[in-house]
Order: sequence, then C-alpha cells, then structure tokens
Amino acid sequence: MNQRERFQKIMDYQPVDRIPVMAVEPFEKTAVSRWVKEGLEPGVPLEDALGMDKFIKVPVGLAPIPRFEHKVFYEDEDCIIESDTTYGAKVKKMKIAPSMYYGYLDHQVKTMDDWKRIKHRYEVKPEIRFPKNLDSVVRQINNSGKPVELEIFPHFFRLGFYLMGMERFMLAFYDQPELIHEMFSFWNDFTLAMIKPYLSSVNIDILVLMEDLAYNNAPHISPDIYKEFWLPYQDILIQEVKEHNVKNICLWTAGDIDIMIPMLMDHGVNCIWPIERCSPNMDPLVLRQKYGKELKMSGGIPKSCLPLGPKAIDAEIDKLMPLILEGGFIPALDDMVSPEVPLDYYKYYLKKLYSIKI
Repeated sequence: MNQRERFQKIMDYQPVDRIPVMAVEPFEKTAVSRWVKEGLEPGVPLEDALGMDKFIKVPVGLAPIPRFEHKVFYEDEDCIIESDTTYGAKVKKMKIAPSMYYGYLDHQVKTMDDWKRIKHRYEVKPEIRFPKNLDSVVRQINNSGKPVELEIFPHFFRLGFYLMGMERFMLAFYDQPELIHEMFSFWNDFTLAMIKPYLSSVNIDILVLMEDLAYNNAPHISPDIYKEFWLPYQDILIQEVKEHNVKNICLWTAGDIDIMIPMLMDHGVNCIWPIERCSPNMDPLVLRQKYGKELKMSGGIPKSCLPLGPKAIDAEIDKLMPLILEGGFIPALDDMVSPEVPLDYYKYYLKKLYSIKI
C-alpha cells in the first residue's frame, strides 16, 4: 500500500496497513537548524530525511506578479523591520525566529482605491503562472504514489488579514462591505481560473482552504459574517471542485471553530485541521461524537508534549487511540514544532505513531 492509497483509505474509514504519519503544520526553521546540529541530514527534504509520509502539492501560483519591492526600514542585532514581498506589508521579525512575524506595522490596502491599485498583480497570466512543462508536471503528480493536495493559499481570511491588517479587515465588514465583496469575488474568480487546468487533469485527494479563522475561545468572525461574505463565493469554488470528484474538502484553521462547523458542513466542508485542543469543544473525540463520521480531522496532538519527552508523548497519543482506530482521522501536531524539541524526541514521536497497529 503506497502513501496515496493509505491516505485515501484512512479518510474513507477503510482498513490500512498503518496510519499515515504526516505533518499538517510546517516546520519551524529554528527547530530544523537545531536538528541538523543533532544529526539530521542537511539538504534533504525534511519528511524524506525523517521517513514521513507527505503530500504532493499541485503547483498553484497565487503569489503577486510582480512581487512587492523589498525594503529594510530598521535593523539591529535582535530584530529587523522590512517589507514583505508577497503582500507588501511592513513587518517586524526577530532574528531568533526568522520565519515568524512579530508585528504587522502597515499594509497595502486601506480603501477600494488601494485594492484597485494592486490587484493587477494577481491577474491570470498562463505564460508565467503555469509550468511550461505542464503535461510533465501533471504526469509526475498523478504517478507519485503520494496523496495529492490542492492548497488555496491564501484563502479569504488570510487574504484580507495580510493585505489590510487584522483590525482594519475586521472593521471593513461593517465600514467597507463593498470592498470585502469586491476582494473576495475577485479572488474567487482568480483562484478558479488558476485551478481549473489542474482539476481536469490531476486526480486530487484533498482541497485545503488555508485560513486561520479562530483563536482559543471562538472564531474571529461570526457565522453571520461568514454566511454573508464567504459563502456566495466559496460555494462556487467548492461546487466546481466536487464536480471533479474531490472527496475531501478541508478548512485549515487552528482555534475553537466549533460554532461554525454545522454551517461549514452544510456547505461542503467535511474536514478540519490542524485540530487544536484549545477548549473542551475542540477535543477530537468530542467533535467525532458531536458530528459523526461526516467530519474528518487531523491534528489533536499538542506540540507542548514534545519537549517533555516520551511519557508525555505517549499519553497524548494514547488519548486519541479510539479515534485513530476508527479512521477518518490522522493524528498530527497542532502547531509548528518549537526549537525546544530535541531531534530524538521528535523521532520518538514518529516511532510511536508508526508503531500503532490498526
């Protein structure tokens, strides 16, 4: 059984030889740097070096063309303030964690005129947005033996947050609703145009809408806001994807999203990850009891257990065993691995997952 067959079967509640052992969160660069010092083979894709399963991703290019200009506004021994080339935001980074932002200081979009000024960067230009050897890329994906992921990054929430900033974006639903509708409608059309060539030629196992809609206690937006601003456009996207036999439609978000789940499921979303046990609502066992097998999941293992060592890792995975054995669930970390985690502890975590008999 190859990785793709294993993923398909576990998501369909069918018997498998073992569970998929995957990361649904990226790896923190500082953790990887530590692991290389501790013996991880450098220059090798991380999942390959660690013997993990992994997705092969459809190369959908949603980045701006041209990118925004890079500028450095301030730098000292601890931090740097610079412009992000993908969204044009002015951001603060700490040098101890260069892949993370520690503050958004300014953004590109404040008004409709600002959006009209920059949206040409997201036009469909087949000659530069699609691989020149598209047929070869498609064959490689279809023949890879790995589960195929169609990732929409950013989706609507991340698009607004990155281009406008959280406070301005949240207020715009009330102060500038026409701007939000214009942005979401445009982005949906752009996304559809970019994925259609792949929908007709690639066998896709999962669509992942890359959001981050919630924090520890609740979603950032209300169900009513989601219904008014997301669904008129997202429904079109999901319907198109489902017509091409994509069985798994996943919302990527941490936090407590429970209040939104019934509406999400009514509109085609049947998977959520990375499940973060930030509240009693978001215990994966509770979610399965509440929503049944129609809701598939991944995550559920708090990253905080890894620095504590084998006993803590065993305890957290053992809690999830009823769900792991039932299927429709892939146990995985709920966040990026922190640099406090020794390579030996991460390898133990992987070994524990591989040892599960189902």
